[in-house]
Formats: sequence, C-alpha cells, structure tokens
Amino acid sequence: MRLFLVLLALSAASCTRASAPPPSQSTSTSDTSSVRREIEQWYDENKRAFLAEDVDAIMALRTEDFHSVTPDGTVNDRAAMEHYTIGLLNGIDRWISMDFDIDNLEVTGDLARAVVRQHLVRMALRPDGLVHHVETWASQNETWRRTPEGWKLYRVDSVRDQRRLVDGQPD
Repeated sequence: MRLFLVLLALSAASCTRASAPPPSQSTSTSDTSSVRREIEQWYDENKRAFLAEDVDAIMALRTEDFHSVTPDGTVNDRAAMEHYTIGLLNGIDRWISMDFDIDNLEVTGDLARAVVRQHLVRMALRPDGLVHHVETWASQNETWRRTPEGWKLYRVDSVRDQRRLVDGQPD
C-alpha cells in the first residue's frame, strides 16, 4: 500500500496551455503528439517540485477533484493525497532518480489517458529508523483533464507490476 501511495504522490501531468477540441471529438495523431510532449514536460515540473519539497507546487499539478483508487478499491481524495505527500517528503533523505515512461496515450476532448511506468530511486528513512537505498517500479493508469491552466492530473488507478528493493533486497 505504501508503494502505491508513493507512486500516486509522484504522478503528474502537463500544465501548459492548449485549446480543447469538443468533448465528443477524437483528437488527431498530431494533437496527441503535442499532448504527449506537454505531459512529458510537466513530469519535469513535477520532478522539480518533489526535489524542492514544495507541496503547494506538487498539488497545483492536480485537479481540485484529483483522486486515486488503490488496488483494493479504496478512493483517496486530494486532501488525503496531500497529507500523504507531506509524509512521504518527510521520509526522503534524497532523490537519486525519477523516471516516467508514458505508454498508450489516448486523448479525447478534454481528457487524456495513459499507462505510465515509473522507476523511482531514493535514499529514504525506513521503519528501522535508518536511511536506506529504496528502488521501486510500477505501472498505473493515469487520467488528465485539460483545464484553463493546462493539463492536470485527475485520476490514478489500476496500479500493477509493483516491485520494491531496499538496499538491493526485495522488501
């Protein structure tokens, strides 16, 4: 569950401005390519916000109704995710790397959906009170909504393929 929440806390979306096609209209391949570039650029902004430990900047990348759904069906609203993000940041000694791979991006109207694979490496405080090398992987579905401020993360669900190593050993 903790791994799931770490991945949710790090998920992000594009904040650049773009005009929206009508909701019922599919988006062209060139438009989808543009949205992909915007979302990839935004992952860079999200990384900067996490590195700066700027919770306000992190949450500004999500819609007001942002939520996540855990594998057991629990829905975590924006306030719960903000609270979790604060706790996560308090346990990070330093980030080593954050890699995100956007796969299967589909854009329809004001929504963009993708499968995102994540690989995160950090030095983090563990329950034994010591800082350890922690490496995690997962895939998840992410849905973004186009807003007047640009693309923002709206929903995360279907987290799968989770794996965690602590000091090189399965956790």
